[in-house]
Amino acid sequence: MRCEVCGCPGVRWLRVSTVARQFRCSSKRVRRLIKRGEIDGVLLGGEWRVDHRSLDDYVSKDSVRFSAPGAAPQW
Repeated sequence: MRCEVCGCPGVRWLRVSTVARQFRCSSKRVRRLIKRGEIDGVLLGGEWRVDHRSLDDYVSKDSVRFSAPGAAPQW
């Protein structure tokens, strides 16, 4: 089952590579977001994992939702 907000698999901790693939960016970019505190991550067994709830918050906060033509976008 996929997440309704970001489209990632519905698990709590996501691999950096999974997030990068879903958002079509590099793994380095995802690790930078973790380092800057924009998304929450933990180092498990030498590999960074992203907290799915934190990712959903980040996507919801930074995305623009479009309505029907002629309506103002919802920020």
